[in-house]
Amino acid sequence: MLESVVLRRVLLGLAALAGAAAILLALLLADTDNNDVTVTGNAAVDELIPPRSAEVLAQETVGIDLAPGYDARLTINGVVIPPDQIRHLPNLNRFTFRPDQGKVIERLQAEQNCALVAYWRQDVGPAEADTISWCFTAS
Repeated sequence: MLESVVLRRVLLGLAALAGAAAILLALLLADTDNNDVTVTGNAAVDELIPPRSAEVLAQETVGIDLAPGYDARLTINGVVIPPDQIRHLPNLNRFTFRPDQGKVIERLQAEQNCALVAYWRQDVGPAEADTISWCFTAS
């Protein structure tokens, strides 16, 4: 009888340990915005702004963070953003556009918005550009 009580406690302890390990593993493997395969598997692209499938405000900044040595052209909802309306932070190599009054896009569309970025190595030029696209929701 004492052996069955001890055995039951050991089995319950092992079951609790296995459950805790399963929860920890699930948290570690959970899908987050940082696991976007088109970003993590791309040496040129460091970050999409906002991330794919994000929910943002209508005046949210849209853009891309690229590895050093790359240049970019941004299109939002089919509208090419003029170079003079793109903010480039050279130290981060980040290219962004923020909708505002008097700009080519004054507000993001309610609901789904999609961005397309053509990017290329500065030493080869836009003739050899690659593209990346993603969508997000604005309210």
